[in-house]
Amino acid sequence: LSAPPDCSAGSGVLSETPTPREMFGGRSKPAAAPAAAANGGVVVPRNFYLLEELEKFEKGAAGNGMVSAGLTDPEDIFLTRWSCSIIGPQGTAFDNRFYSLTVVCTDQYPHAPPVVTFQTRINHASVNQSTGELDVRDVLKPGAWESLTPQPTIEALLTKIRDSMTSQKNRSKQQPPDDATF
Repeated sequence: LSAPPDCSAGSGVLSETPTPREMFGGRSKPAAAPAAAANGGVVVPRNFYLLEELEKFEKGAAGNGMVSAGLTDPEDIFLTRWSCSIIGPQGTAFDNRFYSLTVVCTDQYPHAPPVVTFQTRINHASVNQSTGELDVRDVLKPGAWESLTPQPTIEALLTKIRDSMTSQKNRSKQQPPDDATF
């Protein structure tokens, strides 16, 4: 008797196993995406990536108390809309102010940055003063989304936004009253 053509001789095990991408779909982690995909590396589905971020925030392992995030709707199985907050850095016009933001992770996340909109009114060079939407690419200059280390995450982006509050063009901007919203 001979083994069927799709089995290795005598082992009864399929000789061609499906890749994780074929089995589960999804996206690679951004830092390794091109190389991992080309070399058959592990592909992490978008929701797994976001679940990892959510877990870090829920366990208090992210943000150092200066930035926080959680799902807007705990029943959102696609992990799309996040309610986030930033406490303004000391020694700036943002000093100890509490800023609420909405972060929307599109289906391109984590390969493309999320859409960030301030709910709390803020005077910031990268924020549209009519809508509260943040120009994420402007905040990330001179780097880009992919350059956030160790990998692009909601936490890294919120931290970068907070850091931008200390920049020369933002640090002294007169801020609206604490209860003002967009």
